[in-house]
Amino acid sequence: MTPRRWIRFGLGLVLLGAGLACGGGSTGPKAGTATVSLVTSNADDGAVLLTLTGPGLANAQSASSSYHVYWRAVSPSEVRAIVVGNLTAGAVLTVSIDDVGKVGQYGGTVVEAASRNDVVRTSVAGYGVTFAAH
Repeated sequence: MTPRRWIRFGLGLVLLGAGLACGGGSTGPKAGTATVSLVTSNADDGAVLLTLTGPGLANAQSASSSYHVYWRAVSPSEVRAIVVGNLTAGAVLTVSIDDVGKVGQYGGTVVEAASRNDVVRTSVAGYGVTFAAH
């Protein structure tokens, strides 16, 4: 081979290596699941009605075998869920989300809560919902 061909060959290898190194990481959205946790200071919660919002919410499932979850998608970005059981602060359900990298865009509120004796709380002050991707 002539020196000119060796230079072209070497340059081709360098460009190929650079292209492979840059093409390995995906920058697109990565669908996954998020855990929805209940924030409460009450020790006797028996049911909560939650409104969850964020892009591409779907498929709500109970985070515990002792909880029952009833849910429906209001829109592609809103889910309403009722969680029933001997609830405590912490994980109550999981949801499928469009992009685990944007978990900060998801949120929720406690619309209504009731005690284990079926007494509706007069206020939901102090309640909250958090999301954590996994």
